[in-house]
Amino acid sequence: MADFANGWLYEAGIGENRALRLEHGELVQVRVERPDGRARPGAVVEGKFTRQWVAGKSGIVTLPDGQEVLLQPLPRGLTEGAGVRIEIVRSAIAERGGQAKRAKAQPAEEDSALRDGPDLLAELAASGLPVRQVHAHEEDALARHGWHEAMEQAETGRIDFEGGSLLVSLTPAMTLTDVDGPLAPFELAKRAAREVAEALVRFDIRGNIGVDFPTLQAKAERSAVTAIFDDHMTANCERTAINGFGFLQIVSRKTRPSVPEMLQASRVTNAALKLLRQAERDRGTGPLQLTAHPAVVNRLTPPLLEELARRTGRPVTVDPRGDIAIGGGSAG
Repeated sequence: MADFANGWLYEAGIGENRALRLEHGELVQVRVERPDGRARPGAVVEGKFTRQWVAGKSGIVTLPDGQEVLLQPLPRGLTEGAGVRIEIVRSAIAERGGQAKRAKAQPAEEDSALRDGPDLLAELAASGLPVRQVHAHEEDALARHGWHEAMEQAETGRIDFEGGSLLVSLTPAMTLTDVDGPLAPFELAKRAAREVAEALVRFDIRGNIGVDFPTLQAKAERSAVTAIFDDHMTANCERTAINGFGFLQIVSRKTRPSVPEMLQASRVTNAALKLLRQAERDRGTGPLQLTAHPAVVNRLTPPLLEELARRTGRPVTVDPRGDIAIGGGSAG
């Protein structure tokens, strides 16, 4: 793996696929995919127009599996109960508390054939960058390049840097990032500008984004901070200037949930998938026992456990223990 310094590392895990992009041997981006059977962006599917949402402008389409999708704009003459062919433009996004934003769709072109949207591996291949698949029986290349640290940042929303920290908070309207630290405001803002740009790329954060920098009175200082942001922001986006209160707004096209949105939706799910990854890498023989908090054990569904047994060639048992923390499970 030492000769692979630029491109994507991809791991097809149990219940979760993972990718890490390297530039000059350093982690610059992570992606997480948790297959759930829902339509992915780029898919062309047929459904039934169920009801109006905003009269004449948008409405709800129900797919054969029961998933509801927000369609906008509405094709002229579409009536409730009619079939309609649509293209998914943004996948559904889970939120804390079990709520979820519906997937978004637009009318499909008249000659569009039904198709699935590309999965994570297909997206990586289409990026034009080299893709190397890594496996559980090999050295843990993802961990060696900072995977676990990045996942902790995404799950907690806290990103520390020399002289300060960022706190990434998810709201239904936008992703907000607060800059904090003991340095003088201008110095703190300059350091944070690079960290913000790199974090947005690292965690695939898109859509409406707000950044609360320290208040900078001088316009020249605010311009200097935005210049640093622009120098390190490699994703396509538009931004405002930093206003007199230190607020910067960024907008980019959003087609899927960011990594923080995925990981902050459920700590229990994160723990279950992390435990499965740990178990698949266990080098023991004989029966494989997973010990975890009961809530985590409940997420270890029979298909996941069957896949673990198939990959390891070992019978799998589970032991729910109420005295173990959510993230404190073990395998062996």
